[in-house]
Amino acid sequence: MKDIEQYGLLRDDEWAFFPWLTSPRPPFDIWVKPEDIAPFFFIQHHPFALSLLLRIGDSFKMDIFNKLGVEGSSKDWEILTKGIIKEWEENNSGMDMFHFDSDEDIFCVFSQYIDDLMLLAKMLRAACNDEKSMRNYLDIGFKENE
Repeated sequence: MKDIEQYGLLRDDEWAFFPWLTSPRPPFDIWVKPEDIAPFFFIQHHPFALSLLLRIGDSFKMDIFNKLGVEGSSKDWEILTKGIIKEWEENNSGMDMFHFDSDEDIFCVFSQYIDDLMLLAKMLRAACNDEKSMRNYLDIGFKENE
């Protein structure tokens, strides 16, 4: 297991640099309240990116994952998240905005598109409040992985 700050962290030369942003990139503000996305949480990688994480050992929504026929592992969280992203990409521009850096203990999705990742965090948390949505996004995510 990595140190928690290492999830979603790339070397400086691995980040894409956006021509429309000033150099150095200005600091960003996290406008999503921690209680609105809990038990998910953010790790900041100034000035480059933001990671959204979940500790798998917390067993968050494990009962629903099991009911839907999956384990609730970090890979299952990735599939669920890819389903949300797929639906979002059909309504918005931007491919490959989000990347994953999960292992057996931690689910991690990260991006340099800070505001988009915060919106994704809220969408993911909202989906977790609705079993039907979770099932739908898992189905979409499984199709994407085929």
